[in-house]
Amino acid sequence: MFVVAFGANIFAPLLPSYRDTAGLSQSQVTFLLAIYVLGLVPSLLIGGPLSDIKGRRAMIRPALLIGGVGSAVLALGSTGSFIALSAGRFIAGTAIGLIMAAGAAWLQELSSGPSHVGARRATIALSLGFGGGPLLAGLIGQFLPYPNVLPYLVHLVVLALIAPLVWRTPGGAAQPGAERRPMFSRSVLSHDFLWSVAAWAPWGFGAVSTAFAILPALVHDELTWPVAFTGVIVAVTMGTGVLIQPLATRFGSDLVPPAILGLGFVVAGMFMSIVVAVTGSPWLVYPAAVLLGAAYGIMMVSGLREVRRIAPARELGAATAVFYSLTYVGFFAPLALSYLGPAVGYPTMFVIGALIAAASIAPVVRIARGRGSSAPPQR
Repeated sequence: MFVVAFGANIFAPLLPSYRDTAGLSQSQVTFLLAIYVLGLVPSLLIGGPLSDIKGRRAMIRPALLIGGVGSAVLALGSTGSFIALSAGRFIAGTAIGLIMAAGAAWLQELSSGPSHVGARRATIALSLGFGGGPLLAGLIGQFLPYPNVLPYLVHLVVLALIAPLVWRTPGGAAQPGAERRPMFSRSVLSHDFLWSVAAWAPWGFGAVSTAFAILPALVHDELTWPVAFTGVIVAVTMGTGVLIQPLATRFGSDLVPPAILGLGFVVAGMFMSIVVAVTGSPWLVYPAAVLLGAAYGIMMVSGLREVRRIAPARELGAATAVFYSLTYVGFFAPLALSYLGPAVGYPTMFVIGALIAAASIAPVVRIARGRGSSAPPQR
């Protein structure tokens, strides 16, 4: 999970480089950021249920190979070929989609204890990859030659080192009777899932993608090293998402789900983003990234925990895939902002975002009150 996520997010800190050296517009680079969702969501929705049937390892092995192909195609598009970059991002999305549901479900199955333990491990593995890859790519892209090529070559080397270990890892095979498992989890149509998870899930990646795709662009003219700055912001955002998770699981309960706290951080992050847009200060991007990263970490753990509580064990991969797909809808937030922000003003757009996030708290509170103080079933 770490190594595929590492490669999937290498693109993020290179956004300024593609704008400055390859001649792409802000709308084009945010489109490239979002297009990999079009590869990710189908592979999630198919790969998650298939991992329930064929086994987790059967999805993770091809994900490594596909991730390598994606990085190779992105490296070939280094001169700014919009078609090559679009294809590479789509392929990278396919890889991360296959591994997210299968890997998260496998980690949760291997983790003993409360349901949040496996969810936290899965989110940490992804977050470290999503943050570590961009940090390294930002430094390489800023200070070494071939900024739009070398980061992807580093990922290919890491893949070559990790793939043999993953290939020989025991476990993850299909279980007896797995062929009778459904390709779709009916639990995602339940009242609980729709209002306590689906209602806010896009904010998971909507928060972090806003932090590293939009905020650095708003202060670009004040930056000496824009690629390195963007890489650091991605690392700060995702790193905060990792560090906040123990706090989220400690204070979360059935009566006060962690998602409520996460949405509160989204509201705070949106208001800090308004300050960034008004002042144009690069230094204020850091607290905004911390707030939005905290929101991401809390909501991802909360969502995975809720999925495990709601979905039957035999449908865990399928239900996890739906949750992740909904979170990735948030990657279209920067694309929408890049079009609407210049027209109506970024501060106005951030106010709208804060209001939507605040409104998303209501259904979560309603479900929590209905659930009362009863403990969730453990599987």
